[in-house]
Amino acid sequence: MTAEPFSRFTVARTSEFDEAQDAMQRAFLPLRMRLLEPDDAGGRLPLGLNATRAGEVTVSYVRLGRDVQVDTVEAENYHVNLPVSGGTVSRSGRLERVETTPGRAAVFMPGLPADIAWRAGCAQFCLMFPRPVLQQELEAMLGRPLREPITFSPAMDLTSGAGKAWLDTLRLIERQSRYSEGLLHHPLAAAHLAQTLVDGLLLAQPHNYTEALAGPSYPAAPPTVRQAMELIRAHPEQPWTTATLARHVAVSPRSLQDGFARSVGIPPTRYLREVRLARVHEELRAADPHTATVSQVAGRWGFVYLSRFAAAYRSTFGESPVQTLRSA
Repeated sequence: MTAEPFSRFTVARTSEFDEAQDAMQRAFLPLRMRLLEPDDAGGRLPLGLNATRAGEVTVSYVRLGRDVQVDTVEAENYHVNLPVSGGTVSRSGRLERVETTPGRAAVFMPGLPADIAWRAGCAQFCLMFPRPVLQQELEAMLGRPLREPITFSPAMDLTSGAGKAWLDTLRLIERQSRYSEGLLHHPLAAAHLAQTLVDGLLLAQPHNYTEALAGPSYPAAPPTVRQAMELIRAHPEQPWTTATLARHVAVSPRSLQDGFARSVGIPPTRYLREVRLARVHEELRAADPHTATVSQVAGRWGFVYLSRFAAAYRSTFGESPVQTLRSA
């Protein structure tokens, strides 16, 4: 590329170490950086950081001029780092180490810290995907709530197949960022590009639901049923009933009930319970057992009767909610 990627969206240009570290924290998440080479430059660290948003996805370009160790706190979102030049040695939590190159990216999971040995002169795209965005999109693809968080393979091949196609989407977004009236300046177009990036990641990169995505496909739900499912996934904590859902999608309760039976195979209230249980399970797995309680988490997602909730939870996940919290 002739121009520096996302150059119209400069966040920081500095050679001061403290300023570089502060800029990285503001753009991504709390982290600490440490120089890895003999310090004959007075602690200086050349940094170039450009960043913008495509829909809800953060897309950025980062260049560091020296060998640096980067250690982060536990991430809240999914991150993908792919070098444009040079490379890194990266690790998400205790997963395998990934040596990144311009044809090989590293994927970082929520709930895990990251450590990155960033080589001098390495410049890379750094993408941040909000966890709810990926989860809700995968639930829409599968037509059911997720019982476990999405766990990607930590290394991503960008040289062929779906990985290469996904990289083409990122390059399209980068090209559009160069224009003052490009697609990124139009919210609907930017959201469409972001969704393509999200869908591409879910389809290109192996994860714990890849086999389910590749399984038998079913007819798409009618628009009214799909709209009701999206309402439930977006706000499962709301006190939905079949009647209130039907009012929101402008059909009768009986029509919505029949639509769910044909398209989803279960009633709307059962679908709501499954989505809520999945949200509770995910939150309990990530919670601090010293400060969180099952009743707090269950109540936050709309469960009022704890004994019924506990029975449904055990039936779904094969363990009690307390056991999940204690193993967090």
